[in-house]
Amino acid sequence: MKTDTSSRSLLRIPAGVITAVSLLGVIGYIFWIHSGRYNPDTDAIVSSAGLIILNLLTFTFGLYVVFIREYGRTLRWGWAMLTVGVLCLVIAETLWMFYEQVLQVEPFPSPADFFYSLYYPLTLVGVLIFTFIFVPRKERGILWLDLGIVMTFVIMVLWYYYLALPVFANNRDLDQILLLYYPVGDFIILAAIIALIQRDLTRVARQILGLIALSMLFGIVGDVWFAYNEVQVSEYVMAYLNVMWLCACLAQMMAVARLIASGPGLLNDPPSRYSPVGTMFRLALPYLAIIVGLALLVIAIHTDPSPDSRLLGLLYGSVVLVLLVLLRQYLVMQDNVRMAQSMRRIAWTDSLTGVYNRHFFNEMLPREMERAVRYKHKLSLLLLDIDGFKKYNDTYGHLKGDVVLRTLARVFSNQMRASDIVARFGGDEFVVILPETSRRTALIIADRIRSSVSTQSFENVSLSVSIGVTSFHPGLTPEHLVEEADRDMYRRKNAARNPSGRQAQAGLPASAIAPERNALADGGNQNQPPQGSGDQGDLSINEFVRSLRSDDRSNE
Repeated sequence: MKTDTSSRSLLRIPAGVITAVSLLGVIGYIFWIHSGRYNPDTDAIVSSAGLIILNLLTFTFGLYVVFIREYGRTLRWGWAMLTVGVLCLVIAETLWMFYEQVLQVEPFPSPADFFYSLYYPLTLVGVLIFTFIFVPRKERGILWLDLGIVMTFVIMVLWYYYLALPVFANNRDLDQILLLYYPVGDFIILAAIIALIQRDLTRVARQILGLIALSMLFGIVGDVWFAYNEVQVSEYVMAYLNVMWLCACLAQMMAVARLIASGPGLLNDPPSRYSPVGTMFRLALPYLAIIVGLALLVIAIHTDPSPDSRLLGLLYGSVVLVLLVLLRQYLVMQDNVRMAQSMRRIAWTDSLTGVYNRHFFNEMLPREMERAVRYKHKLSLLLLDIDGFKKYNDTYGHLKGDVVLRTLARVFSNQMRASDIVARFGGDEFVVILPETSRRTALIIADRIRSSVSTQSFENVSLSVSIGVTSFHPGLTPEHLVEEADRDMYRRKNAARNPSGRQAQAGLPASAIAPERNALADGGNQNQPPQGSGDQGDLSINEFVRSLRSDDRSNE
């Protein structure tokens, strides 16, 4: 059974609190360097100590993950690589501070750079190990191709605008090599994360990788800025570079804190699919890389003082040809995405009534039960049977019977919140999952449904519904929960056949029902499956699961 761990608050765990305090510390540092009290000599100590502390905390959090067996061997190995990489940063920052403050010598280049340089391959290996956790085996081949495409694209851009510059191409000193190595390492790790994050990962995995990518972005800004100033031998304020590096450390600390807050349960989270726009971008990413590569080729040829006219003709012809092929592929992708969304809606929806079908119900009930256990929330289930429907169907025909099913399905949906799940269970039976709902409140909802149904008339015939109500408690399986609701429904149906049983069917006196009736009627018709096109129609099953997390019943 799967659930989503992304809703867990960081501030509920010590690592999250420490991360929040560290964020305030970085903000305080930024205010300090812009205040009149800023001193470069003091900054050298403060910034180095800050980097050491942040990396040391990140290393400690990482060790916690590595030693928790429930995270699984592969995830622990991947995070072990990242943790050892952070340890290298701790050693490097300590050596930098020792050379600068104790020995009073220029710390670049120095032995500290050896440990700085180890951070990049270790982090890259750790990120690549994550592909064996978050990406299904059948998708890994395409992932590795995407990774090769993105990395090749990044290396091409770096080569043309950075590595092949005369100042680097004609100089092979250690300091020049290091100035090249650091930003290139950041870019390559970022490219690997981009290739991985565009897959259908779990929501927590995407958050963690996004924070690591943010760390790389801050590192790129700081490293490129540092390299530029070193090459130009210009005066610059080191504090601004320290801000970038502090933010990079903080983003990686937030990534491991997010992992700890989610717990080992993130391995069981359902994948979170992109919207159609995100899916289109993911599919178009390799083609964008081709366009950029051709653009670089055009720029390179035009910078030649005397380009060959025949070569130019072939180049522009190739550009036009590739653009036409890409346009054709784009149109095909649009059709494929629309078809996939349509098929997903069909797979979830009962074609007659427009509510969810039994397949969707079978998917969602175990997830909601697991969530109820994990977060100690209440969960109730309604099983509804239309009384006398078979006789009505035989008397007035199947088409009139279809009208009854459609109308009552709409009545049921109108009494629910957006987070409740109404599904057709089979024939004239419907089922409703009520997340975070006690049995008492479920009885109130059942009475409200019966009252709404009693106002409907079909061919001058009034129909009623028998509703079985049950609430989940640990130890029940989905099958047992449905069986309990089924038994309760038949007990109420039998009780309703005689006047003395009608009070038992209601479950609660009318005076207990009235106060909560309006408070619970906030869902309207939103819980019905999306019909046709539009944003709601593009929701995936896992995005619907996430919507359940955010809509708590606060008025019980």
